[in-house]
Amino acid sequence: MIKLSVLDQVPRSSETTNEIALKETADLAQAAESMGYFRYWVAEHHDLHGLLSPSPEILLAYIGAKTNSIRLGAGAILLPHYAPFKVAESFHMLANLFPGRIDLGLGRSPGGSAEAAEALSGNFIERIHTMDERMTELMHFLKRDFPEGHKYASLQAVPLPYEQPAVYMLGTSKKSAALAAKHNLQYVYGHFMDDQNGQDVIAHYRKRANQATKPIVCVFVLCAESNEKARQLYRSVRLWQTANQQGRMMAAIPTEAETAYFLTQLNEEDRAAVMNVPSTAIVGDKQHVKERMDAIANSLHVDELMVLTHAPELSDRLHSYRLLAEIYPQLVSL
Repeated sequence: MIKLSVLDQVPRSSETTNEIALKETADLAQAAESMGYFRYWVAEHHDLHGLLSPSPEILLAYIGAKTNSIRLGAGAILLPHYAPFKVAESFHMLANLFPGRIDLGLGRSPGGSAEAAEALSGNFIERIHTMDERMTELMHFLKRDFPEGHKYASLQAVPLPYEQPAVYMLGTSKKSAALAAKHNLQYVYGHFMDDQNGQDVIAHYRKRANQATKPIVCVFVLCAESNEKARQLYRSVRLWQTANQQGRMMAAIPTEAETAYFLTQLNEEDRAAVMNVPSTAIVGDKQHVKERMDAIANSLHVDELMVLTHAPELSDRLHSYRLLAEIYPQLVSL
């Protein structure tokens, strides 16, 4: 049985404002909870056009107040930027506010441009080399088990919760998988960023991890009534992604009508790029989506898929998640 969860990068449509897009995140979380999705994670990004979540912990507090039972988490807090003590304090606070519901996902990427990384924490390359030490320190703060005599042995990341946040490691490399295994954390593989190395990376993790821990795979999915409709919606996402990758910054995902116009203005190479669906994306009707998702779950031997969906409007994203609930009816809880 496949368990489904949600990863939200908090995208903005060109037809909404920042305020509306942030409110829509809570609307989507409420819908996911009603459909039986297991967890709802919010990503961290900085100065990336069209993505509105530089502070997942703040948004999680808002979402938590709007939901009742779904697990909530960061996917991921980019630990090289932050002091482990502050991260422990923030997630202890969330774990007190929403007992038994909080996940802390950790990442080792900069989450944005080189300039954004420098503004956040100085020399990111130097800081990423201390990731192992930062994770060790963070886990000691969460578990309250610094060895006697350690300078932080008497320091507590208050308010201490009755139940600690569950800690995860996100990534796409053997380095991140090895860190997850070393610290006995569950690993989340980003298939939506790299669909080529999943088997090797997860095998690397399993070889080193406690057998009780199971990896999760995060996939991009856009499901619609037909393959053509799904591809039509995805062109808006692809146009937004391609423009930003090429430095022609697009501040929001365009509508279908805007995308149709922009396509007429592109050269042949760029138009082909927008029309293409990369192998990292699952785009199609229910049958196509189920075949692809089942194949990924079976090939990587996992029982939880975390679903990331971008689309021109919130209604398109909601419809995609509802169709997934129909594909996997064991999700439905109401």
